[in-house]
Amino acid sequence: MVIYENIDNNLIRAYSDAGMLIHGGNPEGDYAEAIDPAELNRTYTETDTPIPADPATDEDYATIGRIMMGVEE
Repeated sequence: MVIYENIDNNLIRAYSDAGMLIHGGNPEGDYAEAIDPAELNRTYTETDTPIPADPATDEDYATIGRIMMGVEE
């Protein structure tokens, strides 16, 4: 089921509670989640496609953190 969550007075977050991609939006497409201005009243439908797994590893995130902090390896 697509869940709509008010994250701000002007923004609505849409996502699937089953971990599936949602379809709709502008440009129309498949998304893991969407954040839209509330006044647009956009609706989405849940697809049968699971959200792809993030291929990054913990080590990837650690490396990114060191780079962002300017820490030498």
